[in-house]
This record gives sequence, structure tokens and C-alpha cells, in this order.
Amino acid sequence: MKKSSSPEKRVTKPASAVKGTLLPTDLRPSDTTQNVFDLKRQQMRSVEQGASLNLSHHQTNDLLEQYKQLYDFTPVGYFTLSARGVILMVNLAGATMVGTDAAMLIGHSFVRILAPRQRNAFKTFLSNVFADPSKQSADFELLATKQTKLIVNLEAWRSSNGLQCTAIIQDITERKLAQEQMRISETHYRRLFEATHDGIVIIDPITSQIIDANPFITQLLGNSKEQLVGKELFEIGLLKDEAASRTMFRLLKRNHQVRYENLPLKRKDGLPLEVEVVANLFLTDGRSMIQCNIRDITARKMAEVMSIRNEKLNREINRRKVVEENLLTKRNEQIRILHQSRLQEQKLRDFSHQILKAQEEERKRISRELHDVIAQTLIGININLAVLSHESAAASAILKRQIDKTQLLVRDAVEIVHDFARELRPTMLDDLGLISALQAHLRNFTEKTGIRVTLNSCEEIDHLSSNVQTVLYRVALEALTNINRHSKASLAVVNLGITDKSILMEIKDNGYGFEVIRKIGSKKKNRLGLIGMRERVEMIGGTFQVNSAPGEPTTIQVEIPMT
Repeated sequence: MKKSSSPEKRVTKPASAVKGTLLPTDLRPSDTTQNVFDLKRQQMRSVEQGASLNLSHHQTNDLLEQYKQLYDFTPVGYFTLSARGVILMVNLAGATMVGTDAAMLIGHSFVRILAPRQRNAFKTFLSNVFADPSKQSADFELLATKQTKLIVNLEAWRSSNGLQCTAIIQDITERKLAQEQMRISETHYRRLFEATHDGIVIIDPITSQIIDANPFITQLLGNSKEQLVGKELFEIGLLKDEAASRTMFRLLKRNHQVRYENLPLKRKDGLPLEVEVVANLFLTDGRSMIQCNIRDITARKMAEVMSIRNEKLNREINRRKVVEENLLTKRNEQIRILHQSRLQEQKLRDFSHQILKAQEEERKRISRELHDVIAQTLIGININLAVLSHESAAASAILKRQIDKTQLLVRDAVEIVHDFARELRPTMLDDLGLISALQAHLRNFTEKTGIRVTLNSCEEIDHLSSNVQTVLYRVALEALTNINRHSKASLAVVNLGITDKSILMEIKDNGYGFEVIRKIGSKKKNRLGLIGMRERVEMIGGTFQVNSAPGEPTTIQVEIPMT
């Protein structure tokens, strides 16, 4: 509002206030008109400014809405991060990638949506973003819905104020998987290329030169890879000449495949080979390549030659097959007979065991009879002769001498009967046990033979069953008899012992041994009693072993399981 030029201070009022009131006496009509005009003009200007502001506000809202639409619905994820990696803003695409609502992400650390093994790498990446104003890029794995891995490319740059950064995230999972599949395929191809038992060369169709060769072709030809690369096929002896090689390339370009069979080839060392070649034209990374698979068929050709010979042999083989079938029938019959023989052998062995047992019982009975009846009878005769000699004092000297001689004969007969009874079965074995019986026998054995025998035993031996004690006693007697007859020994040792599982007996001497296999396998009746000893031991489930050699001491070992 324009002020009056008068120095006096005047108060102006709005038009609404002027209406219906009296004007001051010092306010002139010309000033009032001017004031009203200024007020209207100012009002119009305010209306115009308000309309302009409303238009700007609507335009700003439209721009904000458009920006929000672009920000939220762009196909890439946008994240605004603090220097510590806290999510300040995120668009709809970014939240969708993670599989959660945007509101659930804001205020949380970005590393929570990363694979655990990449979180330290992201912290280093974020430090680089805030340290360098240029854009930074790296690949990471996100933990999407249900902990599924999502591979993304992350591009981030620092804002102008240096307090936050903008990060653009693009899903590159399919591209990475495709790259991984391609890498795996290339690895598999390279492994096949390197490990296959066909020779392979890769040829440039433009230059016709070898650009790669696998190890098998180098072994096949006897050349190194360096010697093959850069040469054409005819130069390594695969085709006869350059013209044939050119013809092959023309056919290959037209048909994309060429096959050759029975191609002659010479190795570097001159060894002739026959090979089969299959060439294929293919594209790799937009570039044409030729792959030649070279297979050594020398063995196959030789097999074909041998097949002709084999046909001639088939009839002979069939004839021999008939003969072999007849032989097999006979062999089966022999096996059956052998089985029956073994059964019979086992029956004979069982029968032999029964005979040994019966013999032992008969020995025991006869020994008792000799000791209790015959010996006692002889002793009674001797007593009667003594009485007769005493009562016939007046008899002639000739009769007395005859009686004395008869008494001597009777005493000798008694001793013979006792010895015979002991040999059959000593009563001491049944009455006092194995140790006492062996001690008595060893004393008698030493007196008769001069061979000193030592017995080492334990008291538990006498508590064994009568059957076991009898077997051990018979084996010991037979072994000592062999020592006396064949070994020329001066010393023998008999060891008896018991463990938790078995009863052990060992008999050693210091004499001259023998060849065990020859003696046991001998058909002569005199086999040192080894067969009898073994059968006695096996009869009660034990094992019998002889260790000896010509000129060496002999050791007999018996092991009987505890029952």
C-alpha cells in the first residue's frame, strides 16, 4: 500500500472496514480511491500467486508420484545405505528380491540379507564405497525367501554429502548359473578331450592347420603336442597328400561330417597303424572348428583276421567241448566216488575209534584179570612151594633144589605177569591218576633204557576225565617207545599243562629226528606209531602235531580242548 506524502501518520483499513463508517476529516477522497485500487491489485496478485503455488504443488506431487512409481517398480533393486550398512530406503523391487516387506528392512543392517560367508566381503566393499567417490561393483549372494540363494550384482556410489550411498541390485542368478553350467560343460569336455582313448585334433577350417591335440593322439603318433600344432593332416600322415586333404575339407564344409575307414598311418618310429577318422564341422563361440576323432583300429583289424582263424577252430572247440563234457561227467562221478570214499573213511575212522576204545576196555579187563587172578595164583603157588620145602626138611637135597628152582620160575612168572599187566593198562592209572602212572612208567623206562626223562606237570591233570588221561598216557608211552627205538636220544622231557581253553602235552628229545611227511605217508607198517597216536588224540577232538627233521630233535605236541 502506498503511503501519503504527509508527515503525519495515517492508518488505513481494509475496504470492508471502510464501508458503513465515517471517513476522518483529514482523509481526502483522492487518497482513498488510490488505496482501494492498491488493495485490489494486491489481492489479484495474491490470487495469481496462490494459483501458481497450487499448480506447482500439483506438479510437484505428480513428479513425486512418477518418481515413486519409477523408484518402486523399476526392475532393479534400489537401496539407500548408511556408512554402517543400515538400510535407510528400499524400493519395491529390492524388497521383492529379498522376499519381505520394505518396512521390515528399513532400519536393519544390509548384511542380514547376505549369505553368511560373504558378509565380511560386503563390509570391505562398503568401506571402499565410502572411501572412493567412484562407482564400486561386486557380486554377492542374498538370502531370499526360505533361505534360497540369490546371486546379485551390486553397484554402489557415495552420495554428495558422504553420509549415505545408493546401491543398485540386479538379479544375475540365471546368468551365473549359465556361466557355471558352461564352465562345468567346458570342464567335462576338457576331461573327455584329455582322457578319451580316441585321438582328437582340432583344426582351423580357414588355415587347415591343427590348433589343438589331446594326449592320446600324441601317444598314438609318437609326436608331442608342439610337433602337431600348426601342421595339416597330410603332414602327420593321415591323408595321402595335400590334394586328398583339400578334398576332405570341401566335403566337410558341404556335409559337415566326413568319415574314413581303414586309413594307413605310420607312427614317428615307423610302426604301421590302421585308423578310422571321423571329422565334424561345428561352431563354438561363433567360430567354425573341425574336430577329427582318430581311432586306432589295428587291433580290430587283427581281430577280424583272427576271427577267420577262430571259425576254423570252432569245430575243433565243439569237438573238444563234447570231450570235456564227457570228462566232466567222469569227473563228477569221481567226485561222487571220492565223497563216498571220504564218508567210508570217516566211518572207518569212527570204527577205529570204537576199536581203540574197546581195546582199551579189554586191556583194562585183562590187566585186572592178570593182576588179580593169575598173579595172585602164581603167588599162592610160590607160597605153597615154600611151605612144601619147609615141611620136607628130611627130603633129599635133589628135591630141595628142584623146589627152589621152581620158586624162582614162579617169581619170574609173577614179574612177567605184572609187567604184562602194566603194559596192557596199569592199575595205578585208574587208582592214583595220570601223574603217578607216568612217574612209575618213567622210572621203569629209565632203568631199562638208560634214557633220562623229566616230567613237568600240575595237580589239575589228575582231575581230568579217565578217557583224556588214558589218551595222554598212551601217547606218552608210544612217544617214549619211539625215542628208545629210533632217536638215539639221551634225554627226554614230558610237559603237561592246562590253560583256560585246552589241555597241552609236549614231548621233546635230544636225539636224531626224521622226515615227518615221508614217515606218515609211508605204506610200511612201521610208521613209528604216529597214525595210532593221531587217531587216539582225534578220537577225543584234539589235534596232534609232530615237528622233526633228519638230524634234529623231535617234538610231539598234543592239544585237547576243555569240555
